[in-house]
Amino acid sequence: MDKKEIVSLLIENKIANDNEIQGFTTSEVEQCEQVLGSKLPNQYREFLLAIGHDAGLLFQGTDILFRNVDDLLELRKEAEDLLAENEETYILPTDAFVFSMHQGYEFSFFVISEGNDPPVYQYVEGDGPPVLVWDSFSAFLRKSINSCAQAIKDGIIPL
Repeated sequence: MDKKEIVSLLIENKIANDNEIQGFTTSEVEQCEQVLGSKLPNQYREFLLAIGHDAGLLFQGTDILFRNVDDLLELRKEAEDLLAENEETYILPTDAFVFSMHQGYEFSFFVISEGNDPPVYQYVEGDGPPVLVWDSFSAFLRKSINSCAQAIKDGIIPL
């Protein structure tokens, strides 16, 4: 999914309107890559450029949209702290990129070297080591958008 498609899906599904959607600038994405010393997968770059800062009702309660690059890059440390706190023997791969933390007990990541639309792994406190949950970042994003849209239709998330 490219930036335009992501934004269109949010607007069509009444998840956000134009003034609630704010992506990272190209220079913010490049700053992130410079700190990492690696280029981010294309699909994640499109996500950041489309909605990296704000996406209306999407991802409420989850740290996945950020004010700045430093907040985004802090997630890996938080994930490592969570693993240590739970005495997990699992160690994140060197090129793992933690892009989401939910309520301090669950995080999601991809491995940069696994392609331009990499699989997404998830760790949930108390469930053992991380597991593969989505075959690609785009599948994760589509499911997240569809779930949010359904929750709005069902009245679970009020407009």
